[in-house]
Amino acid sequence: MEVQEEYQRIKALFADVDEGQLALIDGMILETAKTKIHLNELNVIAAKSGLIKTHPNNPALQKKLPVCDELVKYRASYRDYIKALSSILGRNVTDDDNDLAEFE
Repeated sequence: MEVQEEYQRIKALFADVDEGQLALIDGMILETAKTKIHLNELNVIAAKSGLIKTHPNNPALQKKLPVCDELVKYRASYRDYIKALSSILGRNVTDDDNDLAEFE
């Protein structure tokens, strides 16, 4: 999947969000899409190379590969982006739920 496809997929989730708010978070949506694509690429690399290199004669000797650290960083970034975007979606849903307050 390309960055633009992921961007459009995420942006479509915000179809019911106010245009002003959508314009405000557009950059975050793009960064989320980039992060997701890069995270997928890192996962492919990790699947091929593994996360740890083990000495062939002494399995107790191990070395963490750079992809391991990159995965941790990108997962944290992606989680933070998703959390922020989800809170915006949640706020939008909560606003709609206020119409139901009279029935409680």
